[in-house]
Amino acid sequence: MKNILVIGTSGFVGGYLTRQLLKDDYRVRCLARNPDKVQHFATEGCEIVKGDISDLPTLTDALKSIDAVYICIHTLAPQHNDTTDLDFMDIELNGLRNIVMASKDVGVKRLIYLTSLGIAANNKDAWTAGRWKTQQYLLKSGLDVTVIQPGMIVGIGGQGFNMVLANAQKSVSFVMGNGQNKFRTIAIDDLTYYLVGVMNEPQAYEQCYEVGSDDVLSADELIDEAATVMGRRHPSKIHIPFGLLRFAAPLIQLLAKSPKGAIKGVLDSLGADMVGDPSAIRKVLNRKTLSYTEAVERALIMQKR
Repeated sequence: MKNILVIGTSGFVGGYLTRQLLKDDYRVRCLARNPDKVQHFATEGCEIVKGDISDLPTLTDALKSIDAVYICIHTLAPQHNDTTDLDFMDIELNGLRNIVMASKDVGVKRLIYLTSLGIAANNKDAWTAGRWKTQQYLLKSGLDVTVIQPGMIVGIGGQGFNMVLANAQKSVSFVMGNGQNKFRTIAIDDLTYYLVGVMNEPQAYEQCYEVGSDDVLSADELIDEAATVMGRRHPSKIHIPFGLLRFAAPLIQLLAKSPKGAIKGVLDSLGADMVGDPSAIRKVLNRKTLSYTEAVERALIMQKR
């Protein structure tokens, strides 16, 4: 039995991951800025500790007696008051530096970091270029790091998939961009399988894995197939130009209370394909992943429970 720290339990993937780790009989500790948001995990056997990636002392305390750390964070959400003047990717990079420093201080070696497909060194947008820098920093940190990169995550609670479902239930849907950008899909259960599975695989150290199913669909196709699963007609679509959304980015950032540059950074990355190649991870963990249709069906079943 191993002691696991999950950073980001209050998020979509972090929550699913925490439940799977507990189900697999790991001892799980959750680091949370607001413990009340994850208190329900305490009844499932999870230890909840208050802390923040921007606060080195709380990180160091949280990492004591831990064998492996999962980092499932994004800095689009409102952050600690002390970070309001920082760019959103600077918040994440500074937080990762604190995690690495604290891990080395207490002797933790194993880190698994969740990012996304579409990360590359030559990208021009702040979001994916910034995440390239953060994952490269981790991979060169001297710790046993694995980076997992999913595409469109299919599961109730994911912002992208929730938007797909909402559009699939309308007669007229609003789609960002021209609707032709491609996404490799992955069911949330398959993603958590990979996240948990790489933990005890030494060959996964210092590796970055793109993960997903065999299905690659356009934004419009994601909506139409979800509508088919729900027994609905395919909606008509109104495509909203990214330029218009970028123009409104400062207002959206203000209303969402997101860190500086967060909304523009993400909007600049939209429209690019998120396809990747999952063949490398399949050589390490051979699992038949759910198709997009199967993943949508499972998500809808889970929604009814």
